[in-house]
Amino acid sequence: MRLPRPEPRRVALAALSAVGMVLSCPNFDQFWLGFLMWIPYFAAIEGCKPRAAFGYGWLVGIITVFWGFFWMSELLTKFAGFSLPAAMPVTLLFAMWHGLLWGLSAWLITHARARVGWPIWIVAPLVWVSVEATLPNIFPIYMAHAWCWQPWLIQAAELGGVTTVSGIMVATNAALYAIIRARAGGPSVTRVDWIAAAALLVGNPAYGALRLAQVNAQIDEAPKVKFAVVQGNMSIKQMAHPQWRLSVLRGQQRKTAELQAQGAEIALWGETAYPNPRAFTRERTEDLPDDHPWHVRREFDIPIIFGAVTRDLTGAEPYPFNTAILIDGEGKVAGKYDKVYRLMFGEYAPLVDPEWYLSMVPSASHIAKGEGPGVLQYKHWRLGPFVCYEDILPRFVREAANKDVNAFVNLTNDAWFGNTAEPGQHLGLAVFRAVEHRKPLVRAVNTGVSVYVDPTGATHHRTRVTDPDVEGPQPPDGFVAEVPMMDAESWTPYGLTGELFNGLCIVGVGFMLTRRRRAAA
Repeated sequence: MRLPRPEPRRVALAALSAVGMVLSCPNFDQFWLGFLMWIPYFAAIEGCKPRAAFGYGWLVGIITVFWGFFWMSELLTKFAGFSLPAAMPVTLLFAMWHGLLWGLSAWLITHARARVGWPIWIVAPLVWVSVEATLPNIFPIYMAHAWCWQPWLIQAAELGGVTTVSGIMVATNAALYAIIRARAGGPSVTRVDWIAAAALLVGNPAYGALRLAQVNAQIDEAPKVKFAVVQGNMSIKQMAHPQWRLSVLRGQQRKTAELQAQGAEIALWGETAYPNPRAFTRERTEDLPDDHPWHVRREFDIPIIFGAVTRDLTGAEPYPFNTAILIDGEGKVAGKYDKVYRLMFGEYAPLVDPEWYLSMVPSASHIAKGEGPGVLQYKHWRLGPFVCYEDILPRFVREAANKDVNAFVNLTNDAWFGNTAEPGQHLGLAVFRAVEHRKPLVRAVNTGVSVYVDPTGATHHRTRVTDPDVEGPQPPDGFVAEVPMMDAESWTPYGLTGELFNGLCIVGVGFMLTRRRRAAA
């Protein structure tokens, strides 16, 4: 598709919108931009034909993703051995694909407004939610991300999922844009436009305040379990050298013992935090013997959930699993969960022979796929486990929540990304899972951010992100979190209806696009 020659004013507006979108992200945390950053976007595409609107919208997306996800380049330099000049074009391709969120939305908004007389604050959120919910991605992108540290703005996620919050954000910006445009000499606004702007600006925070009070009361009344969350602070390079592995294990064991002394009842370590990929096989039913150097519960005796690479000694599955293992208070293996959603190109090679891919990218791995969402049973509490980025996948987490769990636990290894924006972005996306299902989320991340997210989306005990490859060896970090065991059988509207909200938005867009073109104003 050949794009029209760009107009400098519209290019500047697109760039301004992108700056706002990046600065609103978790690591910059200028959340107030979430009320304004779409206004230049709407101004950039106003009056354009769909093809031109696509170009300006796509430009917003490319700048936003390339800048906001620049950690992709840093990952490639560490993970695949790319030089930075070689990694940046890969990041640009990534940005061009994910930037289609903004480009396709601009194209559809322009098409729809030519067919129906609906206000932009209805058209734009319907379109954005439809595209956000359906465009295939490698790393999910939700504009609600901008408000992730503001629980009073994200409580609507329980109604239709994270896209509901994105829709409210876009609608608020669109209503304000309609008023600003009228003040600047554009078409006059109606009383309905004013009412919509006021309702969105006041209604969403008011709903948030109401639900925060109600859910906090439920948290206070719920039974509590004290989790020892241990952040091992081990780097990828350290784990590549066997002489480091035992010292890493000992550090986590000492930290767990320290947290047990503070009252912790169960421990949580990160993804593959057990640093020997061959000591704990799939057939093992209990901890290794006390005198074995790779015995897990050394210096502490509370139950533990930890991540390990597990292999099938029978040969039925040639590739290892990325597993979360629960060892109970008696030293028995009380439960296991195998990662289902593997990271493309990092943990599996799509469309090519895995052996060839591993020979080309030695730092990569190929792991076997787990069977589906699972439950780890601790006493009479049911815990929904997720490994790595599974905690940012709304549909998968909903499947786990529907297994009647009291809380979520996430084991993650973000060491590949170093001290970049990625760990904060990962946590920012995961926050919404707690709100969507009103379940607490406890995260142990090997190099941070480890955290407890309560059922309102508020974060507690956030640890700092470390990069031992740059900073040198770091001692383990951790905390004790008093976590409410929420009613396993209580469901939110989103838990009950799933993708209904997204589906209704898609139907709305389809309806608009099938209308006959409006007469020119």
